[in-house]
Amino acid sequence: MAGRVSRRGMLGLGAAAAGLGVASLAGRASASTPTFTPLPADARPRPVPAEGYILDRIGDAMYAVTAGGNQSAFVVTKAGVVLIDAPPSLATALPAAIKRVTAKPVTHIIYSHSHADHIANAKAFGDVVRVSHVDTAATVKANRDPNRPMPTTTFTDRRVLHVGGHAFELSYPGPNHEAGNIIVNVPRERAAVMVDVVLPGWSPFKAWGTADSVPGVLRAHDVLSRLDIDTFVGGHVHRLGTPADIRTSRDFTYDLWDTTNRVVGQTRLADFTAQVEPGNNWAAFQLYYDAIATRAEAEIRQRWLGKLAGVDVFTRDNIITIAVSLLLDAPKDIS
Repeated sequence: MAGRVSRRGMLGLGAAAAGLGVASLAGRASASTPTFTPLPADARPRPVPAEGYILDRIGDAMYAVTAGGNQSAFVVTKAGVVLIDAPPSLATALPAAIKRVTAKPVTHIIYSHSHADHIANAKAFGDVVRVSHVDTAATVKANRDPNRPMPTTTFTDRRVLHVGGHAFELSYPGPNHEAGNIIVNVPRERAAVMVDVVLPGWSPFKAWGTADSVPGVLRAHDVLSRLDIDTFVGGHVHRLGTPADIRTSRDFTYDLWDTTNRVVGQTRLADFTAQVEPGNNWAAFQLYYDAIATRAEAEIRQRWLGKLAGVDVFTRDNIITIAVSLLLDAPKDIS
């Protein structure tokens, strides 16, 4: 890894584990199992030590915990630990990792957004200060999940949270993966966290995890690409990221958008309306979007297969998601 993580290295690595190669993938596949492109080297899982999780040190006082493709981060301040998200998948790993580096208690949790896979273990940390965007608070309230307690303080556009000598710059680039999904910049550690937007080494998840705004995902990439950081935490996959990962993700996402937009402009819905029963608009749109996806996916695969993981998995679905967004969101600021 580049940046400060590569110099400090990874804490607690156990015995090396071999990555899956083409042969092992083929050996596992049955006649009914699709064959997927092997993962690029920088997207493969890292060896996991006996503790069951990977603990990366970022700068002087920040750490990331990775296990099973999920991530959280925390900063040890003079006043206590500031936690960024509390994923239920890390319910055991996260407290154990914190105890490895400090005896200080968790005093704050910053919610990246409302989704359960990132904050549905917040209750386990007890009566702490919980910070979120106002839209995240509204969604948490609506979902009535006792494991996702309400934030105790909220903000709208920007807020600087000062805790124990550290400043946490919280900013909202607008609706993206979810309304309320924020950027957490920790300047002293030259690191930032934004969850479910940039996945280092990987193409986007299916429909960007039911993104509230696909144009907002592109806008968030623009903001992230301007940050002066060394390390990026994306909330998922197997490693931390760098500014280069952000740029690559941005390039891919814009290429996906631009290619789909061009193909949409070259494809007539009327040609497919004529192929189905009169009035069956759903069927016409299905044929229309299938045709767009077939053309656009072929181009994207040619340019990106092998450069990012998963290009052969969700790209077709994401093309259709973009095609629908072009019809309904119809942004004029993205070209």
